[in-house]
Amino acid sequence: MIEPQDLKAWGPGHPNTLHWLTEVMRIAYADRAEYLGDPDFVAVPVGSLTSRGYARERLKTINPNRAQPFQQIQPASLEQIQRYRWESPETSHLTVVDAARNVVSLTFTINTGFGAGVVAAGTGIVLNNEMDDFAIAPGVPNAFGLVGGAANQIAPKKTPLSSMTPTIVTRDGKLLMATGTPGGSTIITTVLQVVLNVLEFGFDAETAVSAPRIHHQWLPDRLMVEKGRMDSATLNELKRRGHSIIEQEGWGNANIILVTPQGDLEGAADPRQDGAAEGF
Repeated sequence: MIEPQDLKAWGPGHPNTLHWLTEVMRIAYADRAEYLGDPDFVAVPVGSLTSRGYARERLKTINPNRAQPFQQIQPASLEQIQRYRWESPETSHLTVVDAARNVVSLTFTINTGFGAGVVAAGTGIVLNNEMDDFAIAPGVPNAFGLVGGAANQIAPKKTPLSSMTPTIVTRDGKLLMATGTPGGSTIITTVLQVVLNVLEFGFDAETAVSAPRIHHQWLPDRLMVEKGRMDSATLNELKRRGHSIIEQEGWGNANIILVTPQGDLEGAADPRQDGAAEGF
């Protein structure tokens, strides 16, 4: 849904860019709430959801000049989705690339602070509280405000949903970049924007992880922007288009390694949190 738009021409902080990203985020999270769950228990239509045909159909619902109220954005019907098939602040993330361009993008978590608050005897290992990532009941938010439905309801031996998004990008079979971040429900949209900062806007590694971010996850129906990092004219224009804006201090702790046009490795860590880029 983003691909047809010329984000580079608009620029990363332009109201058109921010509006379009927000509307795409709403749609993605609406479908997430309805269809994503442990594939050992539910049939997740991954191929259909990620197909270009389905994306083209969904983007027809986006008004470039006005935010859609969340009530008007509903998960697609299963019949609609199945028309498109194809084959083919407690989380941590690290990215590693070696001289041979072998790459690891790893996100790992115990969920919220100190997880379940239980340490396995004699190990020092804190057990997680990932049960919070299940949908306790349809429409009831978890600790990160995410809602879910029957596909992600609690069941024995079932794996809950996660927002963790470790990402490796290649072009013609060669490494282009690797990235990831902690941040609960904001992980998905943070990684999206870091990748776009490199691929669409040509940012270097440091700028890609430092640039201002937005986040929308369908419910609650609000557009989150970084406090003090967006000019009033842009905020007013987004409000005029119907976005309910909340300003918050910076979130996430992304890091990135990218391959420069000269073939060198360039790394950077998010200035919002602890982290560092090191070469050996």
